[in-house]
Amino acid sequence: MTSPPRLPRSAREFAYGHLKLRHLQLLGLLHREGSITRAAHAMHLTQPAVSAMLRELESIFGVRMVDRSRQGVTLTAAAFAALRRFSTAIAEVDAAHGEALLAERHARRRLRVGSLTLAMLDLVPAAMGGFMAGPDAVQVEITEGTVDGLSGQLLRGELDIVVGRLDLAVSRSPEAVQFSQVELFDEPRCVVARAGHPLAGKRSIGMGTLARSGWILPPAPSSSRLAFDELFLLRGMPPPVPVIESASVHSNLDLIARTDLLGLAPLALARRHVASGTLHRLSCATPLPGMSIAAIWRRTSELDPLTMRFRDALVAASAGRSRRV
Repeated sequence: MTSPPRLPRSAREFAYGHLKLRHLQLLGLLHREGSITRAAHAMHLTQPAVSAMLRELESIFGVRMVDRSRQGVTLTAAAFAALRRFSTAIAEVDAAHGEALLAERHARRRLRVGSLTLAMLDLVPAAMGGFMAGPDAVQVEITEGTVDGLSGQLLRGELDIVVGRLDLAVSRSPEAVQFSQVELFDEPRCVVARAGHPLAGKRSIGMGTLARSGWILPPAPSSSRLAFDELFLLRGMPPPVPVIESASVHSNLDLIARTDLLGLAPLALARRHVASGTLHRLSCATPLPGMSIAAIWRRTSELDPLTMRFRDALVAASAGRSRRV
């Protein structure tokens, strides 16, 4: 086994001028393909050319990037660490290319927004009204998703800003230092059942009754599920095992409306279904923890006036928001 290249004595020795986007692309392909030959084919280069490029990359970083075996190549720990950052950089380059094309054709800049379903009910539309009234011609791409999905997209540089909260695993990881956030509001949760459910007419339903009921719940280890399970664990009770696990809020409420299963819902969303007569909000003796909604962005995006303008629009739209339980 060859020894790794010697580490540079200082950060000033890092050869920024020699690092190319193709180096970044190569590391991603080596991780995906596990083979220099297949990576060369994907890049439309010869194997010797790719091997030379890999040596350049190792020389620039001063570390070994791959381990070789009969099965192919695998990335070293150092390469994995670099690849996490490279993935964000490549996503930003792709976004820059798309925005440049938009600017040429339509004189518009693009903002990529990720949002939880709850925030799409009225906060994001209210913020969008103020944001679109600005002087610049913009194009907004909105992705509605789950906490873990949106957190991953923000981490990979596929979104500019997220309206929701960070996935628990991401918030506790070293990557969390990449993000800034501002709290917008807290949304209460409630327990819902179908209209006409046997528990619909009960007052102050206890934890024992809830523990014996059938449930539709978000999968573990989502923050919603962990908070729900903790309600029972703190009282020395095993949490109920859900009949159905699903992260889709809308689908869950449709399933609840057609079964005898109970479920959790943000209060704002539950009220709409209660008003339509499809669901009933149960009266529980123990209040459920609320959902904290924030605007989250990468610290590097603080140099982007478009992202900061939408953040300010979200803060303005959330001012004075309150939910009556």
